Amino acid sequence: MTDKQDNNEMQLPEQPPNLRTTLAIIRTIEAEKRTYLAELRTGIGILTIPLSLMTILIATSNYYDVNAVLSFVVALIIGITALFIVGGYLVFRSFVRIKRSEQLRKETCLDTESIVKDYVTANSN
Repeated sequence: MTDKQDNNEMQLPEQPPNLRTTLAIIRTIEAEKRTYLAELRTGIGILTIPLSLMTILIATSNYYDVNAVLSFVVALIIGITALFIVGGYLVFRSFVRIKRSEQLRKETCLDTESIVKDYVTANSN
């Protein structure tokens, strides 16, 4: 690079490599947490589908004879159960992963705190 390009770039204070790495890890953990929250939102959305279908079944039960459409009702109940299981699995898995990422973030932040203290004391002299 030329000197002219060096002057145009924003000058950031030099950070120790450990601090840069730790901050990158924290950013990655936060990105993963956003992914898990999206998974949680999807799981909740899938859980609402069976509730809506059951509401429709109950609301329209006066208009059909259960014995006449028993095969359709059984198939629908199997589908509702499958959707409920998938949605519940997604919600449970995302809660577990969010909790794990929070613990990892806390541990990483504690490590970062000691790195920053060391950096500040080294540069204050």
